[in-house]
Amino acid sequence: MNTEIEDEESVGLLSSRRLESQNIALPKDVFRNFFSWFCYQIYKIPAFRISLLLWLLLWLPLGVWWKISSRWNYPLLAAVCMDIALLTFPINMMIYRKHVVSKQYTRFCKEIIKSVPGTDIEDWEPIVIKFNSYMYENKLWNNEYFFFDGSHCYESFRTYILEPFSLKEDNNAKAKSFKESVPYIEEALKVYFAEVDKSRNQSCCEKSMSAINLEDVPLPKQLYRFKAVWTFKTAMNRHYSLSVLFFMMDMDGFWNDGVFLNAISLGCSLFILTEGFQVSRVCQMKMDDKIKYLLAITNEQEIGANRWDRIAKKMNVYLFEKKVYSNKEFFFDGIDCKRFFDCNFSSLLSSKTSVPHLSLNAELWPYIKKAQLACGGNSLV
Repeated sequence: MNTEIEDEESVGLLSSRRLESQNIALPKDVFRNFFSWFCYQIYKIPAFRISLLLWLLLWLPLGVWWKISSRWNYPLLAAVCMDIALLTFPINMMIYRKHVVSKQYTRFCKEIIKSVPGTDIEDWEPIVIKFNSYMYENKLWNNEYFFFDGSHCYESFRTYILEPFSLKEDNNAKAKSFKESVPYIEEALKVYFAEVDKSRNQSCCEKSMSAINLEDVPLPKQLYRFKAVWTFKTAMNRHYSLSVLFFMMDMDGFWNDGVFLNAISLGCSLFILTEGFQVSRVCQMKMDDKIKYLLAITNEQEIGANRWDRIAKKMNVYLFEKKVYSNKEFFFDGIDCKRFFDCNFSSLLSSKTSVPHLSLNAELWPYIKKAQLACGGNSLV
């Protein structure tokens, strides 16, 4: 298989020298942000342009119908249906992109094998340039901006290849889903896992977190009387102000309107606030940060209830110093730190089931197992 890769790696691909001579820019340097790039991708697909035109044209007869109709509910229902149809555009776009990537598993993996990327996003940028050029030149995509940046390419690899492939239990299941791309995927994963292991070894060699004077590091539980106050304050600071606003509006109208309906609305707002806060925390951590977190759990020597408090303090300091978090309050206390591990690492490893808003962290499974063994029976929950 290695011979095949060497024979075919130049076929249909731009050479590095040619890429340098053309000075091809990353899409992130061309577009203002990811949203403008995504809108451009939707606009460039003829089917989506036609659908959008039809959607706009239908508003004219809908407006006339609304004006002349004696019953407003039918035009309103039609308007709601049209708005829902508009919201499906981004979803359909993502499904379509997944389908396109599935047709290019082999080419994608060949680029990974050549570039040997790891957890550093910059390692994935050469793959972005080469793969985007390949897709455009071979008329597999209608513009030269298939991937937005290294992070987008990295997450696409993890979402479309790494996690689905890791969940397949036997060779027959892998062959059925990935067909002739299986050997290339296996080689690409081997290359990637080796780089992840290098990152972990490098983290082990870095300055130990045991050097931190934990006596001088207070946990948020020592600063806030209730965890709800800390959650509310942190959510406000982490761009969840809209959810907080709805929450406050529900509180204001709780006793003025129907108590039952407002109680439901209040509960929904509170649920969205807390869930959004929990999801945002794990999304803020890069792969190297997750590796550091698992190492902190594995290497912690303290036994008993104080164990997770110490881990929480170390990570609070580390994430603040690495500018992952704006203050030293990432974890509220040891219980919060333990639950974070259980929900975002341990439980996903045990179930090995995809969750829409959470990564399976398939590349970290060996390190999660080591962390579980280090925890032993020292559970606070």
